[in-house]
Amino acid sequence: MNKDNLRKAHDFLKTHLYSFEQLDILDLNYRYEHSLRVYQLGLKLCAAEAYDDEVLPLACLLHDYGKFDAEKEIDHGRVSAALVQPFLKTLALSEKQQHDILYCIAMHVDDQCPGDYPHIREADALSDCDNIDRLGAYRIAETFLYEMSSFKSMPALRERIVWRLANVNRMLDEGMGDSACAKELFKEQLTLLKAYNEKLLEQIDLSVFE
Repeated sequence: MNKDNLRKAHDFLKTHLYSFEQLDILDLNYRYEHSLRVYQLGLKLCAAEAYDDEVLPLACLLHDYGKFDAEKEIDHGRVSAALVQPFLKTLALSEKQQHDILYCIAMHVDDQCPGDYPHIREADALSDCDNIDRLGAYRIAETFLYEMSSFKSMPALRERIVWRLANVNRMLDEGMGDSACAKELFKEQLTLLKAYNEKLLEQIDLSVFE
């Protein structure tokens, strides 16, 4: 693993994200910190599974580079790939590793990538890392704050939580993740999410006077 590549990629990402000074600093902080968490998850998967440890960590770190550049949310993976392509040429990477990183980034949102590039497991791993972070404690807190301000009645909030629990239980039953390590991380996050929402539902049901 080339740490100089990673340091340069980190600085490249941070400088770009924080150049959007017109955006809310909380949004900028979240996107930067999310990228770091996804990167750390990528390192964890590399340590446990047979992934290219030059490709996956860099793809994780740069996967949302173009998040604020894309006109449509669904396109931000492909926009990110296009923007980071010139930068990757400056790093100590083989041409194949560069293309692999671009492929992972381009398809991480909707599994769509221009061209006919052969699929690689690192792309599935990046998607797993991205989704694992979105199920974690940080997102639980963020979602709670958003829903408390958006749902104006307890019945409406309760309905939302019941819906979420049904989805969480379905994901636990079906299992998620491309690798054994990812499956375990998904299970850990989903178990936390389930426990929190069950407790929240319990407290909502106590918020009555009879």
